[in-house]
Amino acid sequence: MEELINKILETNSFDNLYDLRLNLFLNEKIKKIHYDKIKIGLINIPCGGYGDVIKCIKVCDYLKKWYPTLNTKICSTSKQKYRNIGSKHQIIELKHKSKEGECKKFSDLRLDYNMKFDILLIIPIINRSFDLNNFKKLIPYANNWNTYVMSEYNDIDNEPYDLPIGIGNNNLGLFFDYNFKFKKQRLIKNPYALVYIQPSPEWGVHSRYCFLSYLEMICKKYSKKYKVFEIIIPPWIEEDLVYNYPFKKKSKDIISDYFSLCTLKLKEGENILLYSDDKNKNNLILRGDILPQPREKFIDLIVDSIPDVLLTGDESLVDALTCCKDKTIWYQIAPWKQNLAYNLYLETGNKNYSTFKTTCGTIKGFRFKNDVDNLIKNNDFRIKGKEKFDALLIFNHYMMKDKDFKGLLNTIDKSRYLDTLKKKIKNM
Repeated sequence: MEELINKILETNSFDNLYDLRLNLFLNEKIKKIHYDKIKIGLINIPCGGYGDVIKCIKVCDYLKKWYPTLNTKICSTSKQKYRNIGSKHQIIELKHKSKEGECKKFSDLRLDYNMKFDILLIIPIINRSFDLNNFKKLIPYANNWNTYVMSEYNDIDNEPYDLPIGIGNNNLGLFFDYNFKFKKQRLIKNPYALVYIQPSPEWGVHSRYCFLSYLEMICKKYSKKYKVFEIIIPPWIEEDLVYNYPFKKKSKDIISDYFSLCTLKLKEGENILLYSDDKNKNNLILRGDILPQPREKFIDLIVDSIPDVLLTGDESLVDALTCCKDKTIWYQIAPWKQNLAYNLYLETGNKNYSTFKTTCGTIKGFRFKNDVDNLIKNNDFRIKGKEKFDALLIFNHYMMKDKDFKGLLNTIDKSRYLDTLKKKIKNM
């Protein structure tokens, strides 16, 4: 209590008072009494892809491991996405008030659930800065003391956040998962490369440029090493290779410099001949029939692929770092992920991450610094994030159990100005 009073009197900004939730008990040892039977709701509103869902799953699993008697629930608009990737977590559905869709505002949703959560964590907040008043339209009892907001990795567009995650000193790290059990994949027999990137036009022309850069690098690097080589491609690339003539021609021009034969295997099982010079020296097979896969099988595909993989998405990147730190991860930079890519460059020293021109692959040289060990050592959420969760749970304990502590927080809520608040406290 005395420590809380001193911190309030020392602060020079009213907004900074709410940082006490995470800083007042930082580095204090947590005990079972601090989290036992506490109810925490993870509010997850996915906005494209599966990365937001996987983030929520990982945080839920962390919390259950760190605090075994904590009652953690996931509340999401996309229960089916959890099932699509094989998650068996209990999902409390956030229902739409009107038209369904992703990236919804909190005010467009409703929660039909009787349990009242002690702590609310929005994970992650997407596309807009957090608005507590809008969130209260979904959960009326949310307030500045029981509600926390987690960012996406290295997101600087929707600040401020209570729990900023990502790479760098000011962030809480990446969601590594070393409990994952890898299995030998049985979907493909020949040596293969793996491509999982997002399509145009959502990401502009860079998507096609990204694939072509990687394709040329891979062909140059592996065409003489393997007589039969395969590349797993996402559905949009398969479609473009069939229907987009300029993209198909550029791909064939690259392949013809390195391979004698190239076929495209479609999702339906049909094979299309893309190129042949009748020399039968080596064969490239583009596999459009493999993806998508559940997360477990997708990671197994990363494990068994050649050392160079091309990925996009936060969690695909982190899963690859977790399972295969010795691989070279080529990364498609989304326009809104430039800050993440730049911090990857700073931590690893891999200059290819510094610009979209080389981040998907380059034929200028295969040797470059890539200090993944340093990246993992300095950016592990299980260390940096655990400290913050310990602190917020201890704070929540005193807020729920100590009347004087709670009364002081009420005094803060009833005050409009910092000077007025300090005078009230001094006169107590």
